Amino acid sequence: MKITAKNFKKKITPIILCGGKGERLKPLTIKTPKPLLKINGNEILSYIIKHLLFYKLENILVLSGYKKYKIKEFLQKNFKNKTSYLDTGLNRDILQRIKIAEKHCLEYILICYGDTLVNLDVNKLIKFHLINKADLSLSVYNQKISFGVVNIDESNNIKSFKEKPNLENWINIGFILVKKKKFFNISKKYKTFKSFLENLNRMGNIKAFRHNKNHITINTLTELDNAKKNIKFFEFINEK
Repeated sequence: MKITAKNFKKKITPIILCGGKGERLKPLTIKTPKPLLKINGNEILSYIIKHLLFYKLENILVLSGYKKYKIKEFLQKNFKNKTSYLDTGLNRDILQRIKIAEKHCLEYILICYGDTLVNLDVNKLIKFHLINKADLSLSVYNQKISFGVVNIDESNNIKSFKEKPNLENWINIGFILVKKKKFFNISKKYKTFKSFLENLNRMGNIKAFRHNKNHITINTLTELDNAKKNIKFFEFINEK
């Protein structure tokens, strides 16, 4: 049978990482885990789950730690038949959390961050992964800085002005697609997600899937305010 994005999705377990304490969002996160903070009336986690469901992804697994019972209650109330939940403890690296979830995963895993909103086209990501025969496909975004940049020479002469340019480097925004067997076989050698990615990149075939639309990561109070102003790009999901 020809592999298509549609039948490939049945082999995927989307994993949403929701275990962190959200220290930089205090005092809001003293009583509420970061993924349950609201943006214009809807929880961050709700946007992420609806995004995955919009692309017909099922078997969604939420990995929690901090304020775990609140996340569990939220899922049971709002997405009971669409998600499953796993307590992966406190103060763990991303890699350690995912390792705990191994037996709950299907043939492929799609790793998503519980504090990151992107209107990423999952169908295009899957096709990209299959065409490139990648060991791992990592979604990246060309971040624009919020300041004007002045280019000067050694004599302090101004050579040019650039208003809020894009950075030269791309940032990791999650939506990491990888085959389960490959991930867990290699990850046994490493303690952190960073070291796993770095070493897999040296020995394997990691591809960067460029996301050129909208992206919001919510780590600070300023970023949360920014999210409230720019959440409109998720309206196409909420209308479904």
